[in-house]
Amino acid sequence: MKQSVLFFVKYYLFWIAFFLFFKIFFLLYNISIVSEFGNSNIIGIFARGFIMDISAAGYLSLLPGLLIAIGFVFFPKLSQSIIKYYTLFILIIVSIMGISDAGLFEDWGSRINAQIFLYLQNPKGMYSAMGLGKTILLFSLWTAISTTWFLVYKKTLKAPLKRSKWLSVPVLLFLTSSLIIPIRGGLNTSPLNHSNVYFSENTQVNQSTYNYFWNFFYSLSKAQFNENPVNYMSANDAREIVENYITHNETYPSYIKHNSKHPTNVVFILLESFSSKIIGPAGGLTDATPRLNEWCKRGVLFTNFYATGNRSDKGMCALVGGYPSVINATTVLAIPEKMHRLYYFPKQYKKHGYDLSFYYGGDINFYNTRAALIQSGFSSIISDSDFPSGIASLQKWGVPDHYLYERFMNDLLTKKQPFFSMVYNISSHEPFDIPNYHKIKNSKYLNSIAYSDSCLGVFLDKLEASPLWENTLVVITSDHTDLQPGPTSIQEPESYRIPLLWTGGAIDTSFVCEHISMHNDLGPTLIQQMGWKDKMPKFSKNIFSSQQYAFYFRNTGWGFVSPSLVMFQNINTKKSEIFLDEMTKKSDSLLIFAKSYVQYLHDDFLN
Repeated sequence: MKQSVLFFVKYYLFWIAFFLFFKIFFLLYNISIVSEFGNSNIIGIFARGFIMDISAAGYLSLLPGLLIAIGFVFFPKLSQSIIKYYTLFILIIVSIMGISDAGLFEDWGSRINAQIFLYLQNPKGMYSAMGLGKTILLFSLWTAISTTWFLVYKKTLKAPLKRSKWLSVPVLLFLTSSLIIPIRGGLNTSPLNHSNVYFSENTQVNQSTYNYFWNFFYSLSKAQFNENPVNYMSANDAREIVENYITHNETYPSYIKHNSKHPTNVVFILLESFSSKIIGPAGGLTDATPRLNEWCKRGVLFTNFYATGNRSDKGMCALVGGYPSVINATTVLAIPEKMHRLYYFPKQYKKHGYDLSFYYGGDINFYNTRAALIQSGFSSIISDSDFPSGIASLQKWGVPDHYLYERFMNDLLTKKQPFFSMVYNISSHEPFDIPNYHKIKNSKYLNSIAYSDSCLGVFLDKLEASPLWENTLVVITSDHTDLQPGPTSIQEPESYRIPLLWTGGAIDTSFVCEHISMHNDLGPTLIQQMGWKDKMPKFSKNIFSSQQYAFYFRNTGWGFVSPSLVMFQNINTKKSEIFLDEMTKKSDSLLIFAKSYVQYLHDDFLN
């Protein structure tokens, strides 16, 4: 048994060493790029990227682990032969992948991913692009590296030829099953993703931390979105209709009081699973959120603001990144090659000297959130790991809201001004497991909402009583809704209508705005309210624009909301569910615009 366990451990370490070798190979091959990183970033590439290396090694060790556990008992010689030739085969494959990854990085601007299959469809073109010299070099490196590492394997992993005893079976099966821990990146709520290795604002530094094997198969799992799910017209017609329809030459009102001596601070509060259906002043339940109901009367309340999707990553992508959801399970945040091209409106605040910070009670790596925040310019990111373990484990998702807001408030009082600080609560996230709070007994969801509302109210009271209030804008909105408390279905627009409130000492008015807008309109509108000029993202508009519309997306289709046409288009059944249609010529033109927007958006996502 001892020999079998030792063989298993050595085998796993073999693949870790192999991937560390290729990390060094990648950095040396791209030395012209890497030389600008600096020593601290080089160290970070190995330290932060190691979690992906051990994950990739875990995947490759699963089959041998099972063979060691069972095969060494029944057919040891055959099992050893299978492991040896399995290793040789994998070495041949992962070596060419690693060499290609290093060679393509400078031209692609990204690590090797599922896009390689498009090039493999034309091997003659690939050969022509590389030339004879590069092809020979590639083949030589491939042969040398594969052969060398196979010799390393045979030299250091001499398998035990003796038949293992039955006692070794449960031990080896336990060790093999324990590989799930490094494979998923630990015992955290979220499995391993690119966000776990992000630590720099330099995209190339972050990309260098990836394990190429892990990154490739991750991209492959997301590659089901490889064609536009809608085709209403030509791509050029769709683009031209959208570009001609959306105008940005209007004059928009401003509701922020500006003080030349004290720039406006921004406190951005993102609420988990809050919908307008539970906000009294927004037409929802009258008693679910009493504190938020009070504050809705003290600022600008937007009653027709829509989430573009129904998940947290979709909300984060649209709100912070300025990019709507799409008709697919994935988002731009799941694809690093795309996510670094997003708008990220917080960058404008950083450009104007603001201190950027983000507070979240859960696992910050979930849905690649850390990666998005770093690319947005946030210099300080506080999450569940920054709280005592006893507090961070009180709820399944992390830190209960009252602890989160307390930390947030205390830090705000000492922050360098001006600041843009964002807080994202988790207590109203399913399974709604609020510790020792039972205000609403017949609904766990509404009980969690009541708790989150009470914590938010306490925070706003403290902020109002502080010296920060007078020159602070408070923005309160939600990442998405919950189908509770009903009765709307998943395709109805009411299931995507979320609260948006501007309050704080920097707001000099109180009124209800009924303009129809959506997640990705908020960031550019806030930039305009600050008095700054910036290019409007192609799929966004100012909330106060005369062009009122919003889109929402799910895997079966897309929804459109406007003053005269409200509908959901199911792309599977090809049927439209109409919620409002005034039967005017304007409705016809709106439908053409809506279809153009959806097609253009998905063309853009693919490209």
